Amino acid sequence: MENQESVNKIDIPSHHWDRLFAPSACLVMITTVDTVGRVNAASFGTCVRVCHDPVYIAFTVGATKDTYQNVLATNQFVVNVPPFEREILEKVRVVGLEFPPQVNELEKAGLTAISSKIVKPPRIAECRSHFECQVEWTKQWLYRLMVVGKVVAASVDEDCVDPDGYVAWNKLKPAHYCGNAYRN
Repeated sequence: MENQESVNKIDIPSHHWDRLFAPSACLVMITTVDTVGRVNAASFGTCVRVCHDPVYIAFTVGATKDTYQNVLATNQFVVNVPPFEREILEKVRVVGLEFPPQVNELEKAGLTAISSKIVKPPRIAECRSHFECQVEWTKQWLYRLMVVGKVVAASVDEDCVDPDGYVAWNKLKPAHYCGNAYRN
């Protein structure tokens, strides 16, 4: 993996956020923080863009998860999109493991937290695009929480978009979850 210190993240203007979150659903790692600032990260295979302008992103999370508690407590999260590359996908798997509360999954997976521009949860340096979100609404149903967040900032590795904000697919390489229900 290339040295993350040498990758320059660029801020994306709001009129290009929709172009950057393409395709509309992908494998992601969502970062949150609890009320005292402890970082949590979790893998999600069904995170989707649900509105184009302004851009809104939605996902569901189980009621027993730290992400569930943190989203309700802080109303913020960051959607980090990993590339379809074996080394990072192995780290996505580690982030998806069951760790006790207050364990920093980024540290366990060997991922690098970088400060977000607007929200408190960090971005993940090894991911190529990031969407900082403020919770718009939540809906509890069955044993899950549906979360819809408004994108308040987006960033991407500078070589992954063209000057018009269109994705360079061969560089961004977003991954998609295809398969069975989640199992250990």
